[in-house]
Amino acid sequence: MAKVAARIVLAVRESQYIEPLLQYVHYSEYGELLRITAFSRMDAFVEFMKQGEVPDAVVGDVSFVEAWLVEGKSNVPWAVLSEDEGYPGTNPARSGGVSIAKYQALPVLLGAILQLCEVKRARTNPAKGETLLLGIVSPNGSSGKTTVALSMAKQLGGLGLSVFYLNLESVDTSGLFLRMPAGHAPGMERLLYELKAGQDNREEVAVGLAPYMIRHDELRSTSLRPATNIKEMLQMTLQDTQDLLGLLAAEASYDVVIIDTGSMEEERTKAVLHSSGLLLWVLRSDEVSLHKAAKWLAHLSAPHSGMPPNLAAKSRFAVNCTAGSAEGRVPSEGIAFDYMLPYVPSWTQQRREELSLNSPPFQQEILQLCRGMIEPALPQVFTGTARYE
Repeated sequence: MAKVAARIVLAVRESQYIEPLLQYVHYSEYGELLRITAFSRMDAFVEFMKQGEVPDAVVGDVSFVEAWLVEGKSNVPWAVLSEDEGYPGTNPARSGGVSIAKYQALPVLLGAILQLCEVKRARTNPAKGETLLLGIVSPNGSSGKTTVALSMAKQLGGLGLSVFYLNLESVDTSGLFLRMPAGHAPGMERLLYELKAGQDNREEVAVGLAPYMIRHDELRSTSLRPATNIKEMLQMTLQDTQDLLGLLAAEASYDVVIIDTGSMEEERTKAVLHSSGLLLWVLRSDEVSLHKAAKWLAHLSAPHSGMPPNLAAKSRFAVNCTAGSAEGRVPSEGIAFDYMLPYVPSWTQQRREELSLNSPPFQQEILQLCRGMIEPALPQVFTGTARYE
């Protein structure tokens, strides 16, 4: 698939800063995602920015960025590469941009630049103009639900989509698979506090998601820092969850929001079942899992369940960790298997979590799953349509 890379203008004083960064981009996965035009001379930078081509973002030393802002082009996303953690200050001329640490690991730096670009991403499906909410549910534990959800985020992010991964488990297990990025973004509990404050206040309270967002480079996706207190998640209501999903959809910056849920009876999961445009049920390859899924589906599809009448129609079923025995089996509970995900023997080893997101056979099947579920909902995603405005 032909991808259209984000056009970045980089302007810094030191040419020795530019060269290793460009070399890393060239030989890494970021080569498909970023096209960087770099300057170390102020006059060349200013002249280039006066020309007609508008980049997706401008990143540079403060002197370069401020010289460009004087020209009144700040409608383009921009960031200052800061050597001072105190920047940006209160100077109103600097409002509207962000600060990125200049000296940090290149994958982290480039991830921050890529996230900056996603603020202005074009919609994948202009006809609908909506973010796809994809709920991942399971009728039982130990189904590999989180492995599937994270793998889908990784594959869709790798295809160039703007992806948000939201974990709504009581105990967030994604940390077993991912390294939390450095930074001081507040945890999800603070966001929940703001949501509840907005519900209690008769006047509309604008809740912004940007301060809470973190970037997972290995997923090429954005997420929220997990709550540190389980109690906060247990107290998260159906209304809280619907408000959060509404905020993510209203952001209009994401093609897909992947929602990793907890137990079926939790209010958070009920909100996801109700609000999601698509549902993926992750089942184990055993009769107990199939039986529970069938009973839950029948209950949720009943006329007085409070669920939308199209719940069954928007549901897809993936059987995880199959070793061939489930292939070709006729479902006995009225559930058709849409996807079969393979059992990977290496997962029995230590550090299984790291292997889960890097198993070629499993990831290949996840890619096929993504094609089957996402392409009908977001036409032309897999056909090379331009990804950026």
